[in-house]
Amino acid sequence: MVYPDNFYGMRIAIIKSNFTPYGGAEKYTTRLIGAFLKNNFSVDVITTAHSDWSSTDLKLRQIVLKQCHCTNLLRLMTFHASVKQYLQKEPYDCILGMECTGYHTHIRAGGGCHAAWIRRRCAESSWLRCLSFRMNPFHKAMMALEKTAFLSDRLKRIICNSHLVENEIASFYPRAKDKVTVVHNGVEWDEVANAFETGLKKRDDIVRNLHLNPDRFFFLFVGSGYERKGLAKAIRALLFLPDYADLIIVGKDRRQNYYEGLCKKSGLAKRVHFLGPQKNIIPFLQVADAFVLPTIYDPFSNASLEALAMGVYLVTSNANGCSEVMTEGSGFIIRNLSDTHSVAEAMRTALEPHLPKKEIRETVRHLDFEKQLQKIVDSCIADMQRG
Repeated sequence: MVYPDNFYGMRIAIIKSNFTPYGGAEKYTTRLIGAFLKNNFSVDVITTAHSDWSSTDLKLRQIVLKQCHCTNLLRLMTFHASVKQYLQKEPYDCILGMECTGYHTHIRAGGGCHAAWIRRRCAESSWLRCLSFRMNPFHKAMMALEKTAFLSDRLKRIICNSHLVENEIASFYPRAKDKVTVVHNGVEWDEVANAFETGLKKRDDIVRNLHLNPDRFFFLFVGSGYERKGLAKAIRALLFLPDYADLIIVGKDRRQNYYEGLCKKSGLAKRVHFLGPQKNIIPFLQVADAFVLPTIYDPFSNASLEALAMGVYLVTSNANGCSEVMTEGSGFIIRNLSDTHSVAEAMRTALEPHLPKKEIRETVRHLDFEKQLQKIVDSCIADMQRG
């Protein structure tokens, strides 16, 4: 797309309160910033003192705002107030929120719809726990802020990463549905080509370097926040799979001891490997025979897409937006998340004949990062042209 000269050098503010080198959302944000810079935008990142975006080596300006870190609620509300105060005196051509604040022209709803997330959690929980979710001041504030953000008159576009999220926003906020655009997440398809070939040739050596047995069949689980991502479901399902199948877990959770205890009680301590959070998950994708994510809610799991780009068979739920890009033979969608046997049945399909790794990898070639990011940039520019 060719833009008029007066669009070059336009200012965009990207709102992202925190940054962690392990975060999929942060990785996506840095790539998106790069795409705007490539299109000659001047980029300011509105963030907090606990985030160091300088490590990204991007030519951006970091706007550090005050935020109270005492509780989740105070963290949310003080950042929201700081953003409001700053944007009232600082003009931008485009304000892209990577999280809801209510003071943006565009939202990238990568985290999905919070109201829908609460509904899903309630479906998985007792009535008492469900009541605690709905009465929790943080969740109430999040839903109020989300409603303000999605129904704001300033808002020009909501960019969702899946039709799952698009449908949820339409359900909870019907007035916003005409502003929704779906752009599936992108993946570094070309960049991982060499790693993919290396994994095919040297898989056993990489397994040994991880101090694991190359004769085992490895399911890989990646993610932090084990409850939402369904780790317990994967562990329990492993009991109903052949003894040669193991589970590798990359990530962290504050209830780590609970999950390790669950493995011991189930007699799976030797078949489940907790390897902690990792900045680079490529070596684990190189050794994985299948990727499993029985998630309660994941608007679009980046790790799932990275697995497909590395030719790894995907087992996940339809509550993962990435399931929308799966094709026959590249993975299997769990039919009933609440049934351990159903999860095990889905995982068992990975042990059966399916598409070769090279063909699985080809199924997501069209989701190359640069193409998907440019779609977002083009949408923002089109909206600015319309005024």
